Amino acid sequence: MSVKRALPPPIFKYDPANMPELYEKIKRYDDYAELPANLELRQTICAPDAILELPNVLQALAPGTREVILVMDQTPMKRGTDSLKPMVREMLAAAGYAIDLVEIEGDKHGVVHPDFINVDYVKSRIRPGVPVATVGSGVVSDITKHASFLFDEAHPDISPVPLVFCQTASAVPAYASRMAIISKGNVKRTWPSRLPNVIIQDIKTLCDCPLEYSLGGIGDMCAMFPGFADWYLGTYFGMTHYQQASWEILEDVKDLMFAYAEEIGKRTPVGMEVLAKIQTLGGLTMTFARDSSPVSGYEHVVSHMLDMSAEHYDRPIGNHGSQCAVAGIPTLIGMGWLLDNLDPAKVDIDRCYPSYEVMEERVRAAFAEIDPTGASGAECWSDYKKKLDGWYLARPQFEQFLADWDSQKAHLESLMLRVEPYVRSLNASGHPMLFDELNVPIPEDQARWAYHNAHLMRKRFFASDIVYFMGWFDEGWTDRVFARMHELVDDARKASPSLVSA
Repeated sequence: MSVKRALPPPIFKYDPANMPELYEKIKRYDDYAELPANLELRQTICAPDAILELPNVLQALAPGTREVILVMDQTPMKRGTDSLKPMVREMLAAAGYAIDLVEIEGDKHGVVHPDFINVDYVKSRIRPGVPVATVGSGVVSDITKHASFLFDEAHPDISPVPLVFCQTASAVPAYASRMAIISKGNVKRTWPSRLPNVIIQDIKTLCDCPLEYSLGGIGDMCAMFPGFADWYLGTYFGMTHYQQASWEILEDVKDLMFAYAEEIGKRTPVGMEVLAKIQTLGGLTMTFARDSSPVSGYEHVVSHMLDMSAEHYDRPIGNHGSQCAVAGIPTLIGMGWLLDNLDPAKVDIDRCYPSYEVMEERVRAAFAEIDPTGASGAECWSDYKKKLDGWYLARPQFEQFLADWDSQKAHLESLMLRVEPYVRSLNASGHPMLFDELNVPIPEDQARWAYHNAHLMRKRFFASDIVYFMGWFDEGWTDRVFARMHELVDDARKASPSLVSA
């Protein structure tokens, strides 16, 4: 009987717990001069009792005040036998802080929405010189960071808001991203924002976080495997700007995430350390890129489509990261089929450029299914039209892309992971692998709608756009993708039943 070897302690080349050293290392990048300057994030505290450092952090950031604006939602959270949020409030009060509590309310399902109503509410409570701290999710952090960003913009004559995030889950890389996902017209959009000054990653809290959020963290970082290939294509066709530094900073994610997937699934302290730190690197990759593209490919837009349709189907919004991980399976299937089957000699280039009238009708019809008012369709068409503009301008690049297909294919392969090892790694962590297994189960017909129409939602370019423009992305394509998805999941589970109980 074979004995499984214990994993060695993780070694990070870019350790977020030592931000000064991390910033020194990135100075070696060839494209360092292109990275954003004066990043606000100066410290990440990742330790078993990191939350106990909050009073000291606040004092260091704002030594002249004993007030704090504390932002959280109404979701109960545990830290061992303690209720986390009352514990934090008692700790701050004992340290002599007067607390201005800002509670963000959720919808009828208790879910907090990252919209401008909540952003404006938090912004209205910010006062000059008073530090702001969050205890909560990536959504609460996005709302608060963007409220702080807008407050700073409105008050350029005073010092920026001192901002601390107490990370309660490692479900998304939002904590270390200089962007915020805020909805406009029920459509999620990425907005330039700011970073916190300090991130506190309390390992005890993260170990007690519900499993679905930790698995969602794996899922959100899984997006790098299709995401970088999608991002490269967008750059090649002149619709965005690829940043090599964003790929380099994720070296630890490539080396450690799947290696420690089982530890993450079991929520061990080492697993939570790895996940928290790679989530921070995930935020930094987006910060470097000034875009969410590095860890936000087609799978993310499928997740956003599921969120858009939630109200129509009267279901709560599910765990974003886990939705992304599952959506990564059909995304990588489709991407792999494109690489394996594209024959430049058989591409009718003229037919790859549909008219604006045809595409406007296609976009509006897709979203009329979930919003008969037409508002969602109008918002998506306004963004998609920009992609169509870019696609028409990029016709010479597309012709060159086809002429140089062998080298292009090899480069895309270097930026992505094939779907088979991706599915096996998700299985090792105990992550859901089908849409109806998610924390908020998604019926397959709704998941198919999201996958089939996600390329119509926004201006960002994807490999799926090439599939569509070549005329492949019809209902038969989606049928085959989902049939293959079930085959892969069944094969992975037969070969190696998950060691982690979800």
